Amino acid sequence: MSEWREANGESSDSPFAVLVIGLGNPLRGDDGVGPRVVQELHRRGLPEGVTALDVGTGGLDLLRVLEGRKHVVLVDAADVGREPGQFVRFRPDQARLVFAGDRLSLHHAGLGEVLALADALGRALPEMVIFGVQPAEVAWGEGLSPAVEATLPILIDAVLEEINSKQRATSDE
Repeated sequence: MSEWREANGESSDSPFAVLVIGLGNPLRGDDGVGPRVVQELHRRGLPEGVTALDVGTGGLDLLRVLEGRKHVVLVDAADVGREPGQFVRFRPDQARLVFAGDRLSLHHAGLGEVLALADALGRALPEMVIFGVQPAEVAWGEGLSPAVEATLPILIDAVLEEINSKQRATSDE
């Protein structure tokens, strides 16, 4: 078990079959959509066997969070070529995730860099589904734009449906 999990209160016999990760910075407008989804999931009450974590901007520490997981649902603001507030569900193999290449910094690593590093290190990744939410604005300031705020109930319902499908698949194994 990773030190990260111990530091965040998970025991080695943790029953969590599905992990929901919210990526983003709530001080950067719509970039805070991932953490906001995690907050709303906790407010509603998580289904049994599910944990939801706000991992902030993640960086390379995201590898530790993913370590040993079976199913991960990740929510992040992303330029998905849609209208602000719309979101897209995809798997990493269905998209070209942008990474910084030789500009890699331990402080600015995004999801693309984390997945590329995992591949380079030969690390097994969990089954992962990503919800990319088109931001209206990513600038300094708290709070989501009206477009992203309005889509939250639909997005959360989609995340919960994804969780339910993962739990059904796990129970069938």
